[in-house]
Amino acid sequence: MGFGREKTAYCYFAIASSTCLPLDSTVRILVAKSSILVTVADDLYDMEGSLDELHALTQAVQRWDGKGLSGHGDNIFRALDDIVSEIAENHVQQYGIDITENLRDLGPFG
Repeated sequence: MGFGREKTAYCYFAIASSTCLPLDSTVRILVAKSSILVTVADDLYDMEGSLDELHALTQAVQRWDGKGLSGHGDNIFRALDDIVSEIAENHVQQYGIDITENLRDLGPFG
């Protein structure tokens, strides 16, 4: 995205060192992706984003609707939505239960 810290390898190895191999490979990948997204979003909020852009992204996450976002905020929202969809799909495949709405409701925005 042109700003912020590059922590891809760090995020993957941090989770890889705390789970059993070869088990939990899906968990390791999802946690690494989530960690990278958190790092990028943190850098947007701390260094790069304008107040209007940050407000728009926060509101988009609260209503879980990325309409009207552009630039970095749009990219971060789409990445977050993709991770939530991936986690929910893995859960459906494993347990037969769709947890998409539960995941969207997590955190300070839920």
